[in-house]
Amino acid sequence: MMRSYPYMAVAAPQQAWHHDDHRLRVSRQWVTACIILVVFGTALSPFILSDQRNVLVILVAAFALPVIVMLRLPMGNDLGWSAAVVAYLIVVELFHGGASNFSSLGYTGMFVLAYIAFCGTLCSGAVTRQRLLLLLRRLVQAYALVSVLQLACSRLGLPVPNHILSKEAWSYNSLGVEPSHAARAVAFTLLAYLILARWNGPAPSVGMIWRREKSTILAFAVSLLLTGSSLAVAILPLTIVMALRLRWLLVGSVILALAWPFLQTVEVESIHRVIAFLTALPSMDITAMVHADHSGALRVMPLIIFLQSASLGDPSVWFGGGYEAITHYIQGNLVGVAKDVAVAGFIPGYVMVCGIFGAALFCHAFLFRFMNRQTMPLILLWIPILANSAWNSQIFWYSLVLLRAVYHFSQQPSSPRQPVIARFGR
Repeated sequence: MMRSYPYMAVAAPQQAWHHDDHRLRVSRQWVTACIILVVFGTALSPFILSDQRNVLVILVAAFALPVIVMLRLPMGNDLGWSAAVVAYLIVVELFHGGASNFSSLGYTGMFVLAYIAFCGTLCSGAVTRQRLLLLLRRLVQAYALVSVLQLACSRLGLPVPNHILSKEAWSYNSLGVEPSHAARAVAFTLLAYLILARWNGPAPSVGMIWRREKSTILAFAVSLLLTGSSLAVAILPLTIVMALRLRWLLVGSVILALAWPFLQTVEVESIHRVIAFLTALPSMDITAMVHADHSGALRVMPLIIFLQSASLGDPSVWFGGGYEAITHYIQGNLVGVAKDVAVAGFIPGYVMVCGIFGAALFCHAFLFRFMNRQTMPLILLWIPILANSAWNSQIFWYSLVLLRAVYHFSQQPSSPRQPVIARFGR
């Protein structure tokens, strides 16, 4: 036995050194994932520029490539598909506009690199389901806390913390750039959290979700209601329904149809605006939608204009017309904004730039190749609340990062242990 001690004295430090090195690398990878999620999912007023760009997001995206190299993050198919999307975008823009929109191309490239870096942390094993669940829950709670603080300070006449773009009168941006951005971020965060908490099992019942996640759902509701956004009014029940079994979509539709006459009489401004907007939406009448809710109308106007103006016989509709296509279709046609403004979200803006083929390539690379039973609710929620967002915005890529994370854990075998939410809630 005495002879074993010298052997252990030599071998143990070497093994410990390798173990500590591995733990350090894993820790760095997890910190990288945390930074990407938190920075992309929030906005702090000192770092927001006048054009709404987030300096922290730019810094994280700019350092994504060095981080990938230094931490030797595995990239797999994410690199190939992302590179194909960016390459197609570059080719289309060079063909139509040269290098006039180099900054927009570079911005997209940085977001893609940050996305690839996060995917690498997932593949490294540093991001566990337990860690991610706790982080997402804390993000939802942080949004609620800041919303309540903003309300309290506004009512007391004190400086409103993290005030960026909000009306303050029951319309608070919380940790988003503006109220509608906050609503999107919290909704996507909560749905990702609830899906991950299933451990790849079946969707829970309403009562089960309420018993396990009462505090988190209340934080979610507080955050959305204090945004004062008409979008938030629609997102709140939709997000909860998406977390349930599919039959609840039908049940919710029936309840909405029965309650519609009553909802039309409600005098709450946010509810009134969303009901008026949804009533005007089927008509595709831009003027009627603007009268109902100008903010909501601005999100669908570009799509209506594009559908009315584009021709399937035009090759640019299929293969892209470059960034100048947005100006061609949109400038001077948006009701209620300056005539020189030309803006459009991913749908139809990306279709204008890269065509139907390029948009399909993007959707396959970042959405459809991750479609399965667990991710379907996130994709269904993404379409109405984020498909019309700018593709060079942090909230847009935050949603894609969360979708990728949920897909990653959906590929793992379900755990026989109790759901992590029960442990966190103790």
